[in-house]
Amino acid sequence: MYKKILLFVYDSFAEFEIAVLVTALAGTGHTLTTVGPTARPVTSTGRLTIQPDEAVTAITADAYDALILPGGEPASLFEYPELTRLIQAMHAQGKLLAAICAGPALLANAGVLDDARYTVSLTPDEAAHAAIVGRGTRLAETLVTDANIVTATGSSYLAFAEEILRHLAEEPEVTPLTYFRQPSLD
Repeated sequence: MYKKILLFVYDSFAEFEIAVLVTALAGTGHTLTTVGPTARPVTSTGRLTIQPDEAVTAITADAYDALILPGGEPASLFEYPELTRLIQAMHAQGKLLAAICAGPALLANAGVLDDARYTVSLTPDEAAHAAIVGRGTRLAETLVTDANIVTATGSSYLAFAEEILRHLAEEPEVTPLTYFRQPSLD
């Protein structure tokens, strides 16, 4: 069964953390919709300009199966109650929430990590770090899956993509990214 996936994009989002995932999704029947804080274009860490398909205010959790939150500098997004409500609604419905690098701070800010195990790439000197203090159980691992929540450190983008693809396929033993793991000699 094909899924409808939201990819949250915002100024400073780290496009390299989700590039493999986006490429792999293009080869499936899943639908990927980019959503931003507003409908205005955003600029990634690598200076790519992305035009979101929708603003977060136009999104309802019922219409989607998963939400992907890339890292970057997300602290300014704590002031977007529409994003917080979307995260909370998707979590309440048991939908897949996947966040990488600093992205888990958005989950923490929404309160969905309070009873969860997770990982994150944040240090105390980063503004988004305050959101994770005292939230759930932070593990010193590169990838953590806890029920419907997948989190990864920024350098674990291949494992992150693969774990999301497993969840979407509902096949825990699948290894969908063999192409990206084996060097080509041709």
